[in-house]
Amino acid sequence: MSEAEGDSKASEPESAAATGESSTQEKSAEEQAEQMEYFRRLFSRTLNLSQEREAEEETPRPQQVLDEVTVEGIAKYIRDGKCRNIIVLTGAGISTSAGIPDFRSPGTGLYDNLQKYNLPNPQAIFEIGFFKDNPEPFFALAKELYPGKFKPTWCHYFIKLLSDKHLLLRNFTQNIDTLERVAGVSAGAMIEAHGTFYTAHCLGECRKEFTQEWVKEKVFNDEIPRCPDCDGVVKPDIVFFGEAMPAKFFPSVLADFPRCDLLIVMGTSLQVQPFASLVDRVPETCPRLLINREKCGQVDPIMRMLGFGGGMEFDSENNYRDVAWLGDCDDGCKALAELLGWKEELEELVHREHARIEAQIEEDKKTAAKRVPAEGQAAAAVEECAEGGSAAAASPDGSRQESTAATADSSKKVAPTSKKSKEVKPDVPQTDVTPTPSSDGVETKSSEEKDDQEPSEKGSSDL
Repeated sequence: MSEAEGDSKASEPESAAATGESSTQEKSAEEQAEQMEYFRRLFSRTLNLSQEREAEEETPRPQQVLDEVTVEGIAKYIRDGKCRNIIVLTGAGISTSAGIPDFRSPGTGLYDNLQKYNLPNPQAIFEIGFFKDNPEPFFALAKELYPGKFKPTWCHYFIKLLSDKHLLLRNFTQNIDTLERVAGVSAGAMIEAHGTFYTAHCLGECRKEFTQEWVKEKVFNDEIPRCPDCDGVVKPDIVFFGEAMPAKFFPSVLADFPRCDLLIVMGTSLQVQPFASLVDRVPETCPRLLINREKCGQVDPIMRMLGFGGGMEFDSENNYRDVAWLGDCDDGCKALAELLGWKEELEELVHREHARIEAQIEEDKKTAAKRVPAEGQAAAAVEECAEGGSAAAASPDGSRQESTAATADSSKKVAPTSKKSKEVKPDVPQTDVTPTPSSDGVETKSSEEKDDQEPSEKGSSDL
């Protein structure tokens, strides 16, 4: 046998072994694919989460109600009167043009600009456990974001216009800035899914409710709002991570979404649950319009491979209802309003309301400016009273009679100032004069001083 023949025969077993190994690998891959398909179908049947059935039992695509799956098709659908129960889902993106930062935009988002608060992580500022231990960072941030400093945007007024035309079933908003309320959307037409600054409650034993104005005053005075009854921290009624959703959220979802005939999603990344899953709560025939800087809410490819449906399908060949308008939310609302023939009406509403709000802001500034001199006069009177009381206390015999006389004399000096303030500025509330201590530590007030005092504020909603 030649050496070549020997090598040839020796290589035959090696070739057969390689062929057998390749065949085994192919068989293993086929088995894995079969197992994956088996588990996919098992999950689909067991959890009832699939949008598809077995291949032999394909479900026909739901009816397409849009003439064309475009923004123009959405506008025609509205103009033709085919929808009367529009639900609008909104996030922080509709308020950025008002000057309020959103949460996740790189560089400008809220979570990228919290370093100064020395947080363990950016989201800690909205975690209830962290807040209870250390409320100062949240209230420092709240001073920057507090309602009353911002005007509603075109998006807010577009929602208001839908409401005025009796097309809005509900606005589910993630925002806590109350700009929907400022724009005139009624409380009954809104679900503030993540709560609101509009009201607040004590976290202590009493659970007392407080007004937005009471909390705001404390926050802008750099104070931690505390309950006067139990000393608990008073927290605005916004939903922190770790807290339950508002009581009416889930009942409203169950009642509203089956009726929805058009879903509009604006200014949200659809990353926070359970809000993000609301896009799948509408009927299968309901068109869905996204107005956003980027696409979001699309189903995860892995979940799609496993047969779990849900999410937007903008880029799918089978898309029959999902439309994305990409850009600034205000511009999207303007474009849709123009297609609907509402452009001039929306412009007039925005300009009129912004003018009204700006006039109110100027009026508030003037009122505040008037209040400062009046408070300065009262403060000077208090200081004068205190000096009079100190002089009496320092008299040689330290008699109570001299102290009382000094107090009465100083009260006479205070009274004309108080009366003058009332005559010149009848709309400015007078600051209470601090009681003057007598030489024996007993507080004394003149009868005239008592008459001038206003009732003290409790600050709670009981008033």
